[in-house]
Amino acid sequence: MSFMKDLIAKAVFWVGWSKGFVQFLSFLSTLYIARLLDPNDYGLMAMTGIWVGTLALLVEMGLGAAVIQFKNLDERELNMCFWGTLVTAIAGYLLLYAAAPAIADWFGVPMLSQVLRVVSLTLPLTAVRIVPDSLLRKALSLDKTSQAEIVSVGIALPVQVMLAASGTGVWTLVTGMLLMAFIQSLLTFKFSSWRPGLRMGSLRLKSILSFSSAKFGGSICWAVYDQMDAVVLGKCSGEGVLGLFSMAKQLALLPVHKISVVVNQLAFPVMAGLQDNVEQMRSVLLRQIRIVSCLTFPLCIGLALVAEDLVWVALTEKWLPLVPLLQVLCCTAVFRSLETLFPPVLIARFRATVLFWWTAALVLVMPFAFWAGAAWSGAMGVAVVWALVYPAMMAWMVHKALAELSLSWSAIVAEVAPVFKATLAMAIFVVMFHSTVHVGDTMSHLLRLILAIGTGALAYLGLMFWQGGRLVGEVMQLGRWVMGRV
Repeated sequence: MSFMKDLIAKAVFWVGWSKGFVQFLSFLSTLYIARLLDPNDYGLMAMTGIWVGTLALLVEMGLGAAVIQFKNLDERELNMCFWGTLVTAIAGYLLLYAAAPAIADWFGVPMLSQVLRVVSLTLPLTAVRIVPDSLLRKALSLDKTSQAEIVSVGIALPVQVMLAASGTGVWTLVTGMLLMAFIQSLLTFKFSSWRPGLRMGSLRLKSILSFSSAKFGGSICWAVYDQMDAVVLGKCSGEGVLGLFSMAKQLALLPVHKISVVVNQLAFPVMAGLQDNVEQMRSVLLRQIRIVSCLTFPLCIGLALVAEDLVWVALTEKWLPLVPLLQVLCCTAVFRSLETLFPPVLIARFRATVLFWWTAALVLVMPFAFWAGAAWSGAMGVAVVWALVYPAMMAWMVHKALAELSLSWSAIVAEVAPVFKATLAMAIFVVMFHSTVHVGDTMSHLLRLILAIGTGALAYLGLMFWQGGRLVGEVMQLGRWVMGRV
């Protein structure tokens, strides 16, 4: 048990540190690059991401999750997973290469064809690391996967910055994607002791495919509904509006990517290891909810409150139209920060079909909701759909995960109630500050941003400690525990 705790501590440290470092670098570089590029460039990449992102899930086919979930996979089974993903990736690349002109014509953006053909090269580049990466995660060797990600980002981002400064436009973003995919795959293979062979076969093929297909089906459905907002806006409003919306969505989900996704990467292998111990799974989930909500709730709401000053300072005046979009999408991010904690429970309990049917329902509902939202109020209408419709549909999946662990909604409410109160206090103080302090001759956007962040942070931490400081203490305790074992 002590050995397992040490592994988890090491994993927490490396995933947390690497993701924090990567997200920090990505955030800074994104802000700098966005100042030099146009919303049209980001809209073009968003159109590309619709197709490449969806096919990337098709390539993976849920086999990465199967490698983590199934115990004692032999060499032939691993080879089968590797070559299956690689062959599918090559087929996906050829399909996109052939379909690129038609896709560009449908959107009415001729340049999309060239960009799509180049970006789709990331499919085979990414496919080759799925199995070795999954094996490293299964062993909780997340220090290795983290190092691969850090190095790839550390090399690619400076290249992107230089290209942006030289005026290469959208090709700045394309080059960065390709470079990161190549370096990360190369290093993942280097860190993994496993190498693919030609012997293939499995007595558990039916079970593996049954599990992976359910996971894959859910992932494909998720990709469809998650990218449908880009499809709708790209078709109805053009790449400029889509660029503004995609940047707003990226910024709004930044706290989610920084924190809850980190927890989720660790949660899946941990939950898989505890699949027969419901009591321990329940304890792990509740602790994850406490820690994630403690960190993401104030960040998401705080980002919405200081959105105007942040965009003015960081992105310049040309990006100001995204501010109301960012504020609405931040409300969605609060729910999505917790949503990522529940799928690992269902997968670990071999209930991946629940995720499939949930995402299938989203595929049926969300596209129509996006079209209706866009017809009503363009990009703002789409943002409102994310804020209202998605959380309502998320509730069913959460209910199923809670039922697997014999947990009630009241238990979840009890965990997040102190955080909600502290976040509400923070919001009240920041709103009061903004109502009395205006930008003028003596007050710049930068100064007001700094003072608003300071006011909100003091209000939030003050009320958290006033309530007993349990959650703050738990986060600090976790940090000390991890650092003591790394």
